Amino acid sequence: MKTKKYIYTLAALAMFTACNDLDPEDVKFDVIADKMVTVAGEPVTFNFDGNPNFITFFSGEDGHKYTNRDRTELDPSDIKASTLSFKVQSQYGKQTDAFHVYLSKDFPGLTKKDTVADRKLIQAHAWDEITEACGLAGADGKTITVKDFDLSAYQGGMTLAFRFMGDTKTTPQRTITITELVVKNTLTNGSITEVTGPDMNFSCFDINPSNLENNCYKTVTSGSVIQGTWSLINLKDNKIIMQGGKDGQATWADNDDWLIANAIKLNSCSPDTGENIKDINRRVNSYSYTFNQAGTYTVTFLAGNSNVEGPKVITKELTIEVKEKPQQQ
Repeated sequence: MKTKKYIYTLAALAMFTACNDLDPEDVKFDVIADKMVTVAGEPVTFNFDGNPNFITFFSGEDGHKYTNRDRTELDPSDIKASTLSFKVQSQYGKQTDAFHVYLSKDFPGLTKKDTVADRKLIQAHAWDEITEACGLAGADGKTITVKDFDLSAYQGGMTLAFRFMGDTKTTPQRTITITELVVKNTLTNGSITEVTGPDMNFSCFDINPSNLENNCYKTVTSGSVIQGTWSLINLKDNKIIMQGGKDGQATWADNDDWLIANAIKLNSCSPDTGENIKDINRRVNSYSYTFNQAGTYTVTFLAGNSNVEGPKVITKELTIEVKEKPQQQ
């Protein structure tokens, strides 16, 4: 029995040792910069001690900060301005006040399959109408440019909706063309992010179609424009058209068509990224980088070893001061 016990113990110890062999090696890595103070436009060389499997470099510049590698939302203080801009051309016809624009902070989105529920949702929702605030009231037969409408109240999330109301069969309806649609974020660091019409994922809903079950979600995405239906044929070019009915040809007496974008979270952002400067297949002893703007940067190197059991990583930080390049006399 004792012999068996020793055999079992040795076997267990061997298994434990084998399992430990699967663990990644501890990371041995250090960084020394050839200078901690430099001038814009001159490279800094970082010399490495150690040979980890991989090294990722974060320069500390905007968009490349290690501390923001998992950030997906901006702090409101980082946003200088959030704006909506577009151009509306109202042509032909005689009808007035057919085009309306709305915003919402909390529209939950359409089911896109339950017409009764979606109709009720649109009609009952507390939309913020901005038609007049955009200078579009009484703009029939004109081309109006809406420039930088303030969206600061909607940074937590907003839904944009356009509405066309053709209210009679006998009065010729307008044709509405929307172009140059953009939601823009200007950040305090000077960078700009934009969402344009082609990326807003519009959904159409007709409150009063001829066939309640089949035509509520009808959208024209190819071929020719159809009267009384939102046309997204040229959406790729940031152009949206609603062609109203002509004299006696408006298909429905009470045409009430909505074009609703997916919700846009104005304070959303992409995580900051680093540059992979080493992988397991090559040895790197140093890395040079050039800062082009004066400032103080927290440079971070993420170094690690990995295998099937996962990674082991460490970080090394250095503060680099970059001064303005002296003016040549």
